[in-house]
Amino acid sequence: MLRWCLIVLVSGVGAFAAAQGTKVEHTLQVVEQLEIEDCVENVEALLALDYWTFDQDPEQGVRSVYTKPECQLASAEIYQTYHQRLRDKGEPVIVDLEQGTYTISETGELTSLYWHEGQIRAGIGQIDHAIDLFEKSFKPKDRDRHGWNEYARATIAFLRQNKEELLRERAALAEKVDKNDINLGAVDGLIACFGRSYKEAYGSEDCNRRPGFDQ
Repeated sequence: MLRWCLIVLVSGVGAFAAAQGTKVEHTLQVVEQLEIEDCVENVEALLALDYWTFDQDPEQGVRSVYTKPECQLASAEIYQTYHQRLRDKGEPVIVDLEQGTYTISETGELTSLYWHEGQIRAGIGQIDHAIDLFEKSFKPKDRDRHGWNEYARATIAFLRQNKEELLRERAALAEKVDKNDINLGAVDGLIACFGRSYKEAYGSEDCNRRPGFDQ
């Protein structure tokens, strides 16, 4: 069986450093050694899925990789590769839901994919990379109807350990959404557990403040 190796994240700089025998970022070394087949049986089949199945289906999509022990980094790289392929195609991304058919991107670029990859990277400690991805998820003002940008900025403030900014963005978000908004609850969890890791503050039972959260 062909064995896939997750070397796709090695940038030109990282690859050059490796070739010269110099020290490269630890996470890059880990990924080079991690064979995808240990995390997913058929990576090309996964990458060929339609957007909705890839991102949202817990059994067929990338979430099935993320939930496996030691496969969080692999799932982040799969997100990155999938999204890059969509952008390279530059075609509309269409989803068919019970409510109807929607074009959610004209170019293959999706803020949700930047965000979900960023969440994984934040959870495994790749903070700078996560912040870069979160910043790419910002929406134009005329399309930001539910306080997304405030939520994203609050999360970035948490990662940068800037509590003043975190509280300021929380207040701005609260002016735009209902008190039971799920993202507002997520921000409240970041505030409640400020100083802890993103993985804990976002998802642990004692930190989470999202309505209806079920550990």
